[in-house]
Amino acid sequence: MIAHGLRALTPREASIFACFADAVVAPEPKLPAVRATDAVAFFDDWMVRSPRANRVGMRALLYVIELAPLLTGSGSRLRRLDRDARTEWVEAVQRNRNPHLRLLWKLVKGAAQLAYYGDDRVMLTVGYDPDANVSRGRELRAREGRP
Repeated sequence: MIAHGLRALTPREASIFACFADAVVAPEPKLPAVRATDAVAFFDDWMVRSPRANRVGMRALLYVIELAPLLTGSGSRLRRLDRDARTEWVEAVQRNRNPHLRLLWKLVKGAAQLAYYGDDRVMLTVGYDPDANVSRGRELRAREGRP
């Protein structure tokens, strides 16, 4: 599923992003799994629309995220860790004392959250219905005589 239709990401990069997003948002069992959303497609589209320098930088960060658990003593690359070990690693990075590392972490974590929580099914599951909001807005504008 991940490899089809990618325009900016390689299948490996898409897999790294999906694995990282899963560790960051920890959706199951109440929310849909990352693989059941358009999170990877959203991130790929975002990368397509990003300036080249941003794409290169984000790609580099994906590979750093993939290898960082191995380099920091978790025993394996991110995608080879089980869910509990990935979650433990994610939490450890968030507590790191290096402010530059935490800033980069927030950047990639924010992208993963945006990609996941922007999925229509996820939004509906957490109680946000964008179509209903647009409809209410149109009704209000019509009642008030606004264009």
